[in-house]
Amino acid sequence: MSGNNFDILTVIAYFIIILVVGLWSGKGKRDSASDYFISQKSLSWWAIGMAYVATGLNSEQLIGMNGMGYMIGMPLVNSYLNAALVFTALIYLFFPMYLRNGIITMPQYLGERFDKRNQNVFSVLLLLSYIFLSLSVVLYGGAKLFEVLYNIPIWQGILAIGLVSGLITIFGGMSSMISASVLQFILMFVAGGVLFYLGLNKLPNGWQDITANAPGGFHLMQPMNTPIMPWHAVVFSLFNLQLYYSCMNQSLVQRGFGAKTEWDVRMAIVFALAFVLLRPFLEILPGMIARALASNGHTEYLISQERIDDVYPILIRNLVPAGLQGLIIVGILGAVMSTVSAFLNSISTLITYDVYKRWIRKSASDKSLVKVGMWSTFLLMVFSIFYAPIIGKSGGIFIYFQSLSTYMAVPVATCFLFGMFWKRTTALASLVVLLVGIPLGALMQLWIIPGLFSEYSIGRYGLDNFYVVGGITQVFCIVIIVVLSLMTQSPEYDKIKPYIWTKSMLRLPKSDPERPWWQKVELWWGMIMFIYLILYILWW
Repeated sequence: MSGNNFDILTVIAYFIIILVVGLWSGKGKRDSASDYFISQKSLSWWAIGMAYVATGLNSEQLIGMNGMGYMIGMPLVNSYLNAALVFTALIYLFFPMYLRNGIITMPQYLGERFDKRNQNVFSVLLLLSYIFLSLSVVLYGGAKLFEVLYNIPIWQGILAIGLVSGLITIFGGMSSMISASVLQFILMFVAGGVLFYLGLNKLPNGWQDITANAPGGFHLMQPMNTPIMPWHAVVFSLFNLQLYYSCMNQSLVQRGFGAKTEWDVRMAIVFALAFVLLRPFLEILPGMIARALASNGHTEYLISQERIDDVYPILIRNLVPAGLQGLIIVGILGAVMSTVSAFLNSISTLITYDVYKRWIRKSASDKSLVKVGMWSTFLLMVFSIFYAPIIGKSGGIFIYFQSLSTYMAVPVATCFLFGMFWKRTTALASLVVLLVGIPLGALMQLWIIPGLFSEYSIGRYGLDNFYVVGGITQVFCIVIIVVLSLMTQSPEYDKIKPYIWTKSMLRLPKSDPERPWWQKVELWWGMIMFIYLILYILWW
């Protein structure tokens, strides 16, 4: 094994420290299921906000997005600027609905709004996606760093990250994850900022070299035939993948369920919205820096499509001096482990509440639920450690994660949106969309579009783009849910009324204490939205 001994010792020390912090903060939380899984009514806005950002900033983003930043550049920044819209929806539409109805899991909402069949189907889909998609991708991405930098085999890196993250989650629950995430939040932004500075400093003309070498120019909106993220893909993904990932993703949304008040969770998302502005400097621009360095004669940064996941580790290896690499790796590990712990906790929550308590033992005690959650986490960790290496054979982290996630996001986002905003939506219509949405997307991608359009049309209009296919599939899902709802008996409004969004949810509940003007959510939200608007105008 190569690498500076100090770097290796730094990484080992980090593993030990994060274990101690996580386990200590979870002490005494295992007697109550609500404390263990969501830290009910105990979390402040700043802790939730940091945890939300830390969970979203994972190895799929750091490794995958920087690889795509190298290949396609600025259009990827739309994924973060779109947060202005989807986070606003989370603040004013989704979190008020979840918190005021005591929602603990995302499938629970569909169960309350429609019926148990919808809840069961979504529970299965969510569990499968977390196990085979999200958790495995994050483990693989973290291990990729160790492989490129220190020649550590992928499976050994996966084992180390999985074991430490699993132990924190098993013995600490949600509280331990929030405490660990606060530390990881700080580490990852420091590490990412250092790497960005070192890369920018190595370019002879600095920022000018980045803009000059950006694929397709330094613009957010690109023509329809642009790979991965043309302008219409940006629009389509906003209503399915982007909305699903931020507002219906158990691992992220669950962070807010432990808020002291609804004001805390709203302010937490505003806080997160501010830090999302910095994420392109960690997750996309380093990849664009690598491309600019390659164009300026640094051949070590010439990277083929097959090695696209190596871009970020290669930047670290070539830019960061020996002795400092360990500190950078620690910051990145913070992002990886925060996300792994979040996924493990979310999956165990789903298994415990949506499977064990509903189907196996309805009268289970709190201690019994916690025990089931701990064992679920352990078994999931073991399985993911064995499955994660397969990701390396799937064409890169970004494509694997984003394309498969889109297939699932389309039907789920459609059911949530119509369930919340159209009282006429029926349980049968929602169930059919959940069941047929994913296979419909696959059929659309593999047979329907290739059968209806010429290769020229598909290439010109980007009809083979998975974001675009997702948008087209969602149109069909909307038609299905509307037609079937109108053909079936309308649900009893009194039963579903609490689960239909109303204007009253724009305001904080009366139970929340009155705040001074400078603590108003709308004030800080408005200031940050103005910054987003300016950036869109400048980079359009």
